[in-house]
Amino acid sequence: MQKRWLMILVAGLALLAACNASHTDRQQEGVVRAVFFWSETCPHCHEVMERDLPPLEEQYGNRLEIKKVEVSDPANYQVWVSAMEAFQVPPERQGVPMLFIGDKVLVGSLEIPEQLPGLIEQYLEAGGVDFPAIPGL
Repeated sequence: MQKRWLMILVAGLALLAACNASHTDRQQEGVVRAVFFWSETCPHCHEVMERDLPPLEEQYGNRLEIKKVEVSDPANYQVWVSAMEAFQVPPERQGVPMLFIGDKVLVGSLEIPEQLPGLIEQYLEAGGVDFPAIPGL
């Protein structure tokens, strides 16, 4: 009887160790988090949201989180203004679509799809990156 309990205990510990190792591997993979500002009336925003972001979100799954913020709402607009101030975005680059990732700001339907995939890889290799420090978000 003791031998049977010992075998059950060893099997349980092995299972626990395997689960813990799997959890640790997922943590080490990291997560990249970004904030995407867009406007309902902006065709370039829709282009990025419908053409460029979905394949990346599918490719990276839960390793990529993009918070989408529509700026027509006055409260969201103020968050966008705060983000531009915090990141010192020059006036000539202030527009939507705009994506904040790490310490980078990507603007427009050309820059976002050109640079975002490389930044995702860069941040994943570094262990991930949290949402940018945007006041009010």
